[in-house]
Amino acid sequence: MIRKIAVLALLWCAACYSKGPSLGTCNVAADCTLPDGGELAGVTCNSDHVCAYACSSICAPAEACVNGACELQGPRITLVTAPTTWSPASSSQFVTVTAVVDDTGGPGIASAVLRIAGASNIAGTTSETGLVRTYTFSVPGSVQAVGSETPVNFTIVATDSGGGVTPDRAAGTGQLRIDGKPPAVSSVTVTNGIAGPGGIPWVKSQPGFVDVVAVVQEGGSGINVSKLKLISGGVQFDQPSIVPPIVPYCTFGTTTACHFNVPQDKPGSTQVKYDFTVVGQDAAGNDFDATTTSASMGIDGAGPTVVLSGGTASYPAKDTGCEGTTSVYCGHDGSHFWRNGEPASAKVNVTVSDGNGSGSSSAVGAVKYCYLPSASAPACTPSLNANFESGSTFSIPASGFHAAPFSSDTKGSGNIFIQVTAQDAVGNPTTAVLPPVGLTRVKWVRGIGAAPGSLAGAPLVAEQLGLVIVAGLATSGDPIVAFKTSDGSLAWGFGAGKFTQLGSNMALDPTPSTDSNRPSPMLYLNTSGGDFYAMHFTATAAASYCMLSIPGLAGSPVIFGGGTTGYAILAAGDTAYSVRASVAGTGCPITGIKTQTIATGITLGPPSANGASVYFGYKNGSTDQGVKSVQSVGADFGAIATVSTTSQPTAGTTNAAVSPASDVFFAVNNNHTVYRYGAALGPSSLIWSTATVGTNVFSQPLVAGGSVFTSTTDLEVLTVNGTSPTSFGLAATQVSPPTITSDTIFVSDTKTGPVNELLAFDRAKNPLWLYRGDAATTPGSGLSSIATEATLASDGTLYFGDSSGHVYALITDTTPTPAAAAEWPRTGYDNCNSNHANNTGFICQ
Repeated sequence: MIRKIAVLALLWCAACYSKGPSLGTCNVAADCTLPDGGELAGVTCNSDHVCAYACSSICAPAEACVNGACELQGPRITLVTAPTTWSPASSSQFVTVTAVVDDTGGPGIASAVLRIAGASNIAGTTSETGLVRTYTFSVPGSVQAVGSETPVNFTIVATDSGGGVTPDRAAGTGQLRIDGKPPAVSSVTVTNGIAGPGGIPWVKSQPGFVDVVAVVQEGGSGINVSKLKLISGGVQFDQPSIVPPIVPYCTFGTTTACHFNVPQDKPGSTQVKYDFTVVGQDAAGNDFDATTTSASMGIDGAGPTVVLSGGTASYPAKDTGCEGTTSVYCGHDGSHFWRNGEPASAKVNVTVSDGNGSGSSSAVGAVKYCYLPSASAPACTPSLNANFESGSTFSIPASGFHAAPFSSDTKGSGNIFIQVTAQDAVGNPTTAVLPPVGLTRVKWVRGIGAAPGSLAGAPLVAEQLGLVIVAGLATSGDPIVAFKTSDGSLAWGFGAGKFTQLGSNMALDPTPSTDSNRPSPMLYLNTSGGDFYAMHFTATAAASYCMLSIPGLAGSPVIFGGGTTGYAILAAGDTAYSVRASVAGTGCPITGIKTQTIATGITLGPPSANGASVYFGYKNGSTDQGVKSVQSVGADFGAIATVSTTSQPTAGTTNAAVSPASDVFFAVNNNHTVYRYGAALGPSSLIWSTATVGTNVFSQPLVAGGSVFTSTTDLEVLTVNGTSPTSFGLAATQVSPPTITSDTIFVSDTKTGPVNELLAFDRAKNPLWLYRGDAATTPGSGLSSIATEATLASDGTLYFGDSSGHVYALITDTTPTPAAAAEWPRTGYDNCNSNHANNTGFICQ
């Protein structure tokens, strides 16, 4: 059959057009189209502006209107079948497409081809004959564009034996699902992972599984979930060895999140870091894009290690915090911290290292510590936070070492033990005991230098000025010397060229005062040569003084009032003196002296006072001995009272001041007896008397905490009722006056050897620690005699001296206890460094 060209229909007469169906109105032929949107051939716009078709009916897609009749132009493609599944974009992989070609009414089918834009036509094959045949097309996956997963559009046309080709309207169409783009992993998240070194997520090793989520970009064939794996070192590690295994799963949405279950419980204390690849395929068999699938994670089953930074404690350098001269031995010897008093800059640094794991945690409270009594003690419960410094370094402040259990040797040295607990970034804990940290009780020890003789009485601590003041016998230089409590350096000296020795305590008046006659603070003292001094001092100098010569002065002055209203009561021979001192102006005049003969011909001992009553031991020959009192009325004197005993109060062979606590307590060495008399004295005022155990009474009794302490060859204790006598079992040749707090008693003794030591006991008489020093290797640090009575400062530093003129500053574990009104805690004077209790107008420091 010879195909007519459709455009010849345009040459037919207008009547021909009128036979065709109306296709709508128009102005020009271009306004007219076939109902299926096909070509314009056979359609025109007539004079009535109506679209008319040349043929009597609309032709089929494979036909055209020729000479007023529909004629077949080529074979029809009636059915196209393409796979709905996806295929890979591979030249070795083929997609099979079939199409039914119908040339009914035509000369017969010659061939069929599948067309893809940009690709060569693919010829179809068939085993059939006849005018209707099924053709098969094998399309290689390589027709897909590289890196694309967009479906590939195709058309199928056929050619008949007369050369007719399937018109476009009758062509077969379809899409090939060829996936040429591999899935890509855009992110990997470890659920509850903690970022460790390099930002790698870590989890704690523990029973269960960790959910690792890979977000996959896949817009083609979809993910083949059964192929998903996490591979590290060639081994799959996301599925546990259980039956059935826990397999990954994916949730689909705008992006696809695939979940992998990784066993979280690793055997032993291990830290495992996995560098892994997300392995899988899409449904078309494309492997995941290898350039996007690598990730890392860690499972940490081991806590960090805790060690001293640099392997040792950063001890203060030798002589740090001390004057640093040969006269001063400093507890900072390069291998010890002070037991207490370290500045904030003094620290023990520890390094917390997690090896190859998740890293140490720098969070507040991540490193805690507590103190052990020994290296082998059971673990303690951490309650103190180490300070985060930087990186993996934390610090433990040395200023808190006083809270650690501590046992010092006779040199004042010992170790503390610190247990540190830390955790890594994922929370694995570690407990470590640090190497022992050395502490010392010795803050400093120093010689007086130009005044090397015996010290007299207890040191005085002027807290407001940071001074410790000592006095004694000086063959040259100053018999009174003040040192800075902070470092033992010399602040000032006084007395050179004026006197050489003090034989008793000094009295300190720290009462605030702006009076130039008696500015604050004032020091009152008697020399062994019979001179009374009133002295004002500062932190750097003995600023001004006045002196009154009274031969035969006994003991220390008693201060009445304080500051502006202060005056001193003195005893010499049989007379009591009331003196108002003035240190202002040239010559430091002393005015307003009052005198009172207590009893003609007697010899008074050192005075002490409670309220308005001043007490003196006295002696008149060998038969008239005892205690007298006189009332102080303003700066004058009033009534006198007396109690006679077999002897006057003595300490050794020296007349001593009584202890006027609630009543009058004193001891007599001649008959080794301790007495308690009523405060009013008089013939019937004896309350009790008790003989001592020791062979000598070396100091007058002290009253503190409901007990009476007497120093003999032991430290003996009675209740204030004179009952329940006990002792400390010191077996000494001499015992010093004790220094007493609510929880600790300090006392010095001399034992045969000689052995000289300062001891600390609890109130139940249990020994706590002792100090002897180390004269053999550290000259000047060893006690050369029994110590003076010690003075405890508010920061817990204990000050005392010895007969070689050394002053000791030892760090204790307690602080002073304020004395109650009914107590007398020091020999010769009260807890305010005055020998006057209940002193109206006097203000303790």
